[in-house]
Amino acid sequence: MRSSLCFREGLVAGLTDRIGKRRSIAAGILLSCGTLLALPLLGTTLAGALVGLFALYLSFEYSIVSSLPLMTEQVPTARSTLMATNIAGLSLGRVLGALAGGPLFALGMQANTVAAAMLNLLALGLLVAFVKEQGE
Repeated sequence: MRSSLCFREGLVAGLTDRIGKRRSIAAGILLSCGTLLALPLLGTTLAGALVGLFALYLSFEYSIVSSLPLMTEQVPTARSTLMATNIAGLSLGRVLGALAGGPLFALGMQANTVAAAMLNLLALGLLVAFVKEQGE
């Protein structure tokens, strides 16, 4: 578990420092969207589904971990409050996703993946419109 965590954090730190925080998050979101939309096609076989879910996990987690340094620099004087608000927002998203997942699943896997990709694109739009990186 610890080696997985170190690898993930190392990947994020290495890439995020090179390409910038906002670009890094945007890339993770776009990769996540692509993976989500490919998942119904990949899911026709067990191996494809496992590869697709692994790619989805990596891209989603990359976005989340990349967002931490950008989020904490938005209001430097209230970092702890901002982190708590961010975690609360992520938790609320999990709850709403769990509630919406059942009815969406009744419509099929593709409905779930399209809805998730649309929400990811909404997050990308909010990132581009409202979140500034230090020095911008």
